[in-house]
Parts: sequence; C-alpha cells; structure tokens
Amino acid sequence: MTLKSIEIRNVKGIEHKKFDLDIVANKPSLLVAPNGFGKSSFTCGFSSMNNARIVLKDEDRFRGDNNNHPIINIVYEKEAGNILSLSATHESNTIKDEFDYFTIKSTLKAKGSASFYGGGATARMIIETVVLIDTIPPNRNFNNYTVTELRQRFGGCGRVLPNPNVVFANRLLVERLSENYTTLSRGFGQQVTNRIQLIIDEVNEQNGTAAQLKNWINANCIERLREINHLSTLAEIIGNFDIGQDSEVDNFLLAIQVIWIYNRDVDAFKAACKYSNYRMAKDEFDMNLSHFDSTWKNIRTTQEQGRLLLKFPRANEISNGQRDILSFIAMLFKAKIKLRKNASILIIDEVFDYLDDANLVAAQYYVTNFIKEYKDKGRKIYPLILTHLNPLYFKNYTFSNQKTYYLDKSSMQVIDSMRRLIVNRNDVNIADVVSSRLLHYHPEAPDKREEFRNLNIRELWGVGTTFRDFTFEQVQNYIENNAYDPFAVCCGVRVKVEMLTYAKIDDDNNRTEFLTTKKTRPKLDFAKSIGIISPEPYYLLAVIYNEGMHWKNNVDNVSPIASKLENLTIKKIISDLFQA
Repeated sequence: MTLKSIEIRNVKGIEHKKFDLDIVANKPSLLVAPNGFGKSSFTCGFSSMNNARIVLKDEDRFRGDNNNHPIINIVYEKEAGNILSLSATHESNTIKDEFDYFTIKSTLKAKGSASFYGGGATARMIIETVVLIDTIPPNRNFNNYTVTELRQRFGGCGRVLPNPNVVFANRLLVERLSENYTTLSRGFGQQVTNRIQLIIDEVNEQNGTAAQLKNWINANCIERLREINHLSTLAEIIGNFDIGQDSEVDNFLLAIQVIWIYNRDVDAFKAACKYSNYRMAKDEFDMNLSHFDSTWKNIRTTQEQGRLLLKFPRANEISNGQRDILSFIAMLFKAKIKLRKNASILIIDEVFDYLDDANLVAAQYYVTNFIKEYKDKGRKIYPLILTHLNPLYFKNYTFSNQKTYYLDKSSMQVIDSMRRLIVNRNDVNIADVVSSRLLHYHPEAPDKREEFRNLNIRELWGVGTTFRDFTFEQVQNYIENNAYDPFAVCCGVRVKVEMLTYAKIDDDNNRTEFLTTKKTRPKLDFAKSIGIISPEPYYLLAVIYNEGMHWKNNVDNVSPIASKLENLTIKKIISDLFQA
C-alpha cells in the first residue's frame, strides 16, 4: 500500500505542486526540500483539513486571495491495482474516508505586549499549552454485571466460568476489545448464540469440579468452539494477553462472558472502554514525560475544564533541548489519540532539524515505537518527516529503514559521458588516472584516450586538459544561470580549490606530497602544515566538492546536489572562487 502522489493547490506559497512519491507504509519517510520551498505550506494544507473540508484562513491562501480555493489531492494504492483518488477542497473532503491525518510542528511562539504608558512594546517567548485530549471521557467502569449473575446465566455448571474481572483489569486488552466492537456485536447474533448455547447445554449435563469440566470441554467441544466465528476471534484476542489464564478453554469461556456483558448494555460498555483507554494513555504519557523532564518545574499533565493539558513554563525557564523533546513527545501522544483509522498520515514539520544529538535519538526512538504500535495492530501509518537538512546528516541518527524523497526534484541532467566516467571510475584500466588527474587536480595530463573510447566515455577527456576545461565551462554556465551538469560543477569546484592551493607551494617535495595526499580536506590540511593557509570558503565548499563523485543506481543522484548548488550563498562563494 503506497501513497503514490500528493498534489497541493493554493495553500500559502504553493500555487500548484504535485509530488510523485510512492511512499510505503510503516517506514519513516524523509521529505527533503530547501528553505523557502513550501514545506510549511505543505503542513498548513493538512493541518487545515477537518472531516468536512479544508478550512483555510484568507492569509493562508495563495497570495492571500480568498478566490484561490485550496485543494489537496492524494492518489493512494490501497491494494495491488486498486488505485484511489481522494481530494479535499473548501467544500468537501474524501481523504477522511480513507485516512486520519495529524501534523506536528514547533509549539514555540512569540508573545508581545504593548504599553499604554509610553514604556514601549515587550515580547517574550512562550511555549503554547498543548491540548492533549479535547474532552476527557466520564469516569465509567465495567460494573453492569456480577460474577454470580453470569454463572447463573450459564446454568448449573456455571462454576466453570473464570472471573471476567481479569479481562477488564488489563487496559491493553480493553483497548483491543474497543477496536473490535463489530465482533462483539456479531458474536451475539442469533446463529452464533444458538451454537454457543448448544455447547453450554452439553456442559450443564456434566458433573465434576470446574477443572474437570474444563478438561471435558477441551476433549469434547474445543474444535466446535474454534469453528464459531467472532467467538473464536475474541478468544484469540484474549489469549494474546497474560491475564492469569492458562488454557484455551478459559479464553473461550471469557469470550462468551465478554459478549454477554457487551450486549447487555452496549453504551455502558463503550463508555467504560473509553475511560479505560484514556487512563492508560494518560498514565503512559506521564511516565514517558517523567523520563525526560529533568527541569525543576516538574512538568506534568493537568485536567482543566474537561480537557487534558500539558502546560509549560516560559521558554527561558527551561533549556531549548528540554522544551523541544517534551513538546515533541506531547504532540506525538496527541497524534496517537487522533489517528484511529486503519491508514493514517503523520506529518512532522522540521522538528527534527532543531533537536540536539541526544534528543534526536530520543525522538527517533518514539517515532519507531509509534510505527511499531500501528504495524502490530495491522494498521498503516505514513510518517512524513519534512526537513531542509541533507539526508546525510541523518546517517548518524538513522532509522533502520528510513526512505528519502526529494520534494524539489531537479530537472537537471547529467550528461551520459559524465555518468559513465563516474560509474566506471574504478575500472582497472582508468582508475588511477581518473582519481588522480581528473577528479582531483594534477599538473600532468592523462593519456587514456583509447581506454576512454572503449568504455564509451568521451575519448578526448582521456588526454590533455579537455576534461578540466569541460568542468570549468560547466561551472561558468552555472554561475551565469545557464544549463549545467551538476556533477561536472562539483568536480570543477574541487579541482579549482586544489589547483589554487597547489600554485602556492614552491618546494617540489611538498608539491609531490600534496598531489599524493588522498582527498581534498587532507590536502588542505597538509598545505596548512607547511604554512599555506587556505581561505575559509575552501573548507566550506566541501558540501559541494565532496558530492557527485559516486553514482548509485535506482536513487535520485541529482536532486540533493542541485538543491545545494541552487543556494544563492553557495553560488556566490563558487563565483568568487573562480574569479580568484
């Protein structure tokens, strides 16, 4: 099941963009785009959707024009070959028929106040209170039954029934039951009830202790119990939890009682489930919060006016790291409450970009567990993590199965010979020359024309300075805003940095040492060791000249490089380099 594409119209800075993504379920997906691309617009569109339509403020419409009506279209492959086209507009929403959706973004806001007495305006940073649960359910318990009544209903051998209190004392099991109301209802259908009653009647004809009766059921009825739809489903659910029962017969006997209790008062049962789920979620969140709240403020949830809130002190009273991780955990908790459908979209807007190392690991841990919970329940969750950072940054803090998608896919093309050169750079016939005299600076020209021709690479690149001239020409095209090959630009920048540094070395032995040193940064460090200090931009440009030197199949090799090259500051630094 994949999100094939997401299309957005008339939301903030996005007039119309379609993202062909093929996002798979239950994996963290990094959606990468530079600042200013429209990631906040992407988030705004989803956060403005309710179950009826998109409710967008006028200032959040494209160009602030209230005639620019917002649209979000999603193409979803539900099963192989079953493609759904879903949309939300200012008038309707079919996306909600298939998905729940939730967005997480920073809760830090600036709050200003003006003085009426000439003191001027003041501002302070606050962390918005997070409304974790909008309406706390009434305190209801599973008290519409007694064990005695249930055993009387069963009949003369009612002593065989285990106490159902063990079911309702396990909040995780109650949560699973609350996800299976249809099964509980159908388990009380006439046909199912008749089949259960036949077995109950047979049991009531027996004699013995509760243990002896269970042994008789196991020997004579267990197969027929397994064949009763809905009852067998509930027995399997109960059997997945450790509630002190040690036999399959107990699971079926408990399932029978749960069906009776549910259908005796459906509304009361659901209300008790709802309150149990609330208590479990609140207790789990408070426990997780205690692990991370190292502040003296002792931040905890509070219940006010029927809502569950998480209040923060002023931003200057706790560290940025504490604020960021606590806010993120709170919003993830809220997402867990909101995302109830079998398929859900979770958008995390640049939160990861500002977490420090330890808290980034913590956040990834919670997202991983979040995904696991959905997967274990047979649900599909699509966590979309919007970021402006190079995905290489996340390599040190990687999810085990993360996937990267570029929203700002580049239309730039790498010419075929450049691609072939990179792909074949380790070919035994050209490896030494390519590494030392093409992809790095060397004053001696290569002589590999025939070998290049045999590999279907431009043969003139194998002799003289033709290849260097080509890369420098591509850099000039890039500076002048003409079409360019991004891999050639990366190579040209690297060679230019090394060539300018080499030109400052007078001693032949040092020149030889420089040329034989591997990689650009060590070359610059060697030059520094002999008194040649390279300008700081030479080091900063490593984000460019360390790119484009390898080709990976079945991935977007161009977009991550192009996104850097299109940065105006990067372009200015490269332009200055080539004017040196």
